[in-house]
Amino acid sequence: MASPGPDDDWQRYLNFRCTGCGNCCRRTHVLITEDDVRRIERGAGRPVSEFVRFVPEEDMALEKRSPWWIRFSGGRAAMTLRHRPGGACVFLDDADRCTIYEHRPVTCREHPFELEVSAGGALEFIALSDIVECPHDWDGCISRRDLVAVARWNQRQSDAYLDDVQRWNRRRKGRKTRPGFLRYLGFEV
Repeated sequence: MASPGPDDDWQRYLNFRCTGCGNCCRRTHVLITEDDVRRIERGAGRPVSEFVRFVPEEDMALEKRSPWWIRFSGGRAAMTLRHRPGGACVFLDDADRCTIYEHRPVTCREHPFELEVSAGGALEFIALSDIVECPHDWDGCISRRDLVAVARWNQRQSDAYLDDVQRWNRRRKGRKTRPGFLRYLGFEV
């Protein structure tokens, strides 16, 4: 993984081009937020049960102290996009194209970049994710403004969702179930 700061070697990153291999949509756990779920549900017209999955702690490589862990009566899990048998995202078609591209999660919009923004919204870090094999090219044209905008969007959306997760995790009443969490967020299950 390359890891220059926001002003080191920007042109290299702005020349990134996806080759459409679909590797990033296979065998990866895409963390999703309440806003992602709502956007997919409305935009794609699909019920939440068709695309949301809660991955248990033992099946996910996520730091133990990560704020993405949701506490349930039977243990912790993280909310992700569901996979089909074989490991592909439920929204990846046979031509390796996303069937909900206009409504895709913000994490997918940000990929393959790992971006960090300051509290003021300035980009502080950029790197290429090494979570999957990515046979990209360097002859693309990405707008720096668009990249910063998606990083800020992801940060705002994640912060709001993680506040909801934190409130849920502090709750002490009743059984804490996966359907209960979705209802807590306002979804019908």
